[in-house]
Amino acid sequence: MTGASRPCASGGFGVKGRTDIVLPGVTDGIALPLVCRWPQNAPAKGFVVFCHGLSASGRDYAELSSHWAADGYLVVHPTFPDWIGAVAAAEPELGLLPDGDLAGWATDPKVRARMYDILHTPFYWKERIRIVRQVMDGLEAVFAATCGKPSGPVSGAIVGHSFGAFTSQLFAGAEIDVPGEGPRSFKDGRFAAAILLSAQGRDQQGLRQGSWDDVTGPTLNVTGTLDSGAKGQDWRWKIEPYEFAPPGDKYLAVLNDADHYLGGIARPDQAPVAAHKDAVLQLTLAFLNAYVTSDSAARSWLGLVTDCVGGCPVLFKRK
Repeated sequence: MTGASRPCASGGFGVKGRTDIVLPGVTDGIALPLVCRWPQNAPAKGFVVFCHGLSASGRDYAELSSHWAADGYLVVHPTFPDWIGAVAAAEPELGLLPDGDLAGWATDPKVRARMYDILHTPFYWKERIRIVRQVMDGLEAVFAATCGKPSGPVSGAIVGHSFGAFTSQLFAGAEIDVPGEGPRSFKDGRFAAAILLSAQGRDQQGLRQGSWDDVTGPTLNVTGTLDSGAKGQDWRWKIEPYEFAPPGDKYLAVLNDADHYLGGIARPDQAPVAAHKDAVLQLTLAFLNAYVTSDSAARSWLGLVTDCVGGCPVLFKRK
């Protein structure tokens, strides 16, 4: 068992939210403004920029986001151009209604093939980088529009799921080969830590041997034994960002029998498994508290995890 002295539940603040924040350079051309959540009647102790997965949007991952906000974090969700609603609007030849029910897009072979192409197209990689940078450049305005300007410096983390985990590991320092450009690094020192939920390994999206040599900051990688990559890779491929990064504040959690949706963290209708989702909630909050706000109790809790988090068996490693 974990042996942890306390569960990593959220701090119990009420959560406030806005879904209408327009930030120049971020929401231009995107039908969805920023989605933000923060603690009610309390200053934010840190911030999280969350990068959604392919086809998802800033409106997803609400329970995960609220869990962090209830513990004191301002959580900022941009929406990227690979959101299925944006793709439907930009490419009417796909036959999708932008305002219709787009949840079943993956059952349409033509749309599925197009989304696979988008995942592997550098333009979409770089648009995500550009938008997150613009969020960071405008972070003061986001604080002012939500929980108020902090009284002093606050640290933050970059977090992402699936395609968002690719984005997050780039900001953490993973170097990629961009077709026509060669090796590129997008490392951003404004983030104190990174969380990668169902990340990518070598030989996809420009990642290769040596990509993680400069991932020197704290990272948490979470995947599941039933999680698979876009090309059919298994969970062992998913853990390569942990295996090939240099030692120092690196954590890996492989949830037993969890698939790509990790218990339903994006939407409750996506393979919901309470034990898996609860493990993600506990692990991510403990990691944020340990490395964004330097909470020694949270760091100790991470140090005590062995083979189980709550009711979820895990393979847990640290280095």
